[in-house]
Amino acid sequence: MHNSSGALADIDPVSAGFEIDRDGFVFYKDSLLFLPPKERGAFRLLLNGWPKVVSKEAFSKNVWAGRMSDESLARCITQLRRALSNLGIVQIDSLYGQGYRLAVLSDKVRRLSATPVLTPFSRKADAAKPHAALIEACIHARQLLERRSQDAFSQAEAILKNVIANAPDYMMAKLLLAQYVAERGFFDAHIQRSQIDDALGQLRIVQDSEPYLQGLQSLTGHLLDCKWDFDEARGAHEQALQMSPDDDVAYYRYGYHLIFTNAGSEAVDAFRFAAQLNPFSPNIATMLVRACACANMSPAEVLAQARNAYSSHPDSPWAYVILLYTLAWVDPQPELAHAARHFVQKNRYAHALTSRGVAYILARCGDHAGALEIIAEHGSLHGIHLAALLAMGMLDEAMMKVKAAADAGFGVLPFLLNVPENAALRQHPDYAQVHAKVFSRMPAE
Repeated sequence: MHNSSGALADIDPVSAGFEIDRDGFVFYKDSLLFLPPKERGAFRLLLNGWPKVVSKEAFSKNVWAGRMSDESLARCITQLRRALSNLGIVQIDSLYGQGYRLAVLSDKVRRLSATPVLTPFSRKADAAKPHAALIEACIHARQLLERRSQDAFSQAEAILKNVIANAPDYMMAKLLLAQYVAERGFFDAHIQRSQIDDALGQLRIVQDSEPYLQGLQSLTGHLLDCKWDFDEARGAHEQALQMSPDDDVAYYRYGYHLIFTNAGSEAVDAFRFAAQLNPFSPNIATMLVRACACANMSPAEVLAQARNAYSSHPDSPWAYVILLYTLAWVDPQPELAHAARHFVQKNRYAHALTSRGVAYILARCGDHAGALEIIAEHGSLHGIHLAALLAMGMLDEAMMKVKAAADAGFGVLPFLLNVPENAALRQHPDYAQVHAKVFSRMPAE
């Protein structure tokens, strides 16, 4: 939490370069700040209220139309601080019992005056600005991608393709469409290797046009990880962290990279720091659990982390499945299989993307028929259910799946080969050959 610390050496936002346009979007030195509606409304209130403290009542009335909870405001301010962190010049102070105050730090404004702004759209001319509705559409698409359901993915893809058709030079839309490809490439089977290559090609166009676009480097690394070019990906991730040291998404993607490259302990550190930057993300919290397992922490430590993730995100299907998954890994019980079956009945949209976890829970807890049914329904080249097959003693069948996925040359297979519940694969005589193929492009030590 950022607390007030007495006298502040700050200047007024207009002199620093902030501006609110007629559509309500906020710009910094002619660059659009890509903020969701609630965060944008809160920041406008702080800008207009400077140098005074903005009360919780004012936020409730002007941003939430009178229907605000303290948790909603705290979440919004955390997300706003995260979104503004790349500017490096603003601070949002909380004053206990009063509200929040914006400070624009004059010494940092002077120091960064010659530094390119890490924002997604430069407004050199009003004619170049996409229509407000297209900007809002991209913001909505980004929020859909964070949900990670099949419907959300499909909606985001349709929205982004429509935006690009109407504004082909809008680089943020191109970046988000590449993000869509990366997310689906990791989580289900609706992406081809050619789409990953096309997405990387689009990011090269973005790089030529707007090289300082936030998220560009980390997304490039994420896509390279998706096609197992780990050596090239390492450089992109390191550049992303250097350019945006307070970007939780950059650390999240780097954590994935570290798990893929069998650096579990370093992955734990990356995900922990990402969670500090954004404590409201269930995706970060659940990946921290998996990183702890990959770092060979004790089952008790991993289970404690899974319980913490679920208690912090009780409404997240991901957090719930990861908790059941970890419980099944530590101490399989029939009750866990019952809970997994109940989850499938209540969460049919989320289930497609959690089928690997549900199948493992059922297999580990003795419901082999249920696990095989899920594998038959949701099995695919990239969404392979290795943990479930191994839990049922089907080592040869699991290796057949691994070989097919390895031949494809992209997807989540490197992650699956490094998680502890799939360690039995190493006993197969063909494992060494497959491992060499999947991990042929590792970063230099």
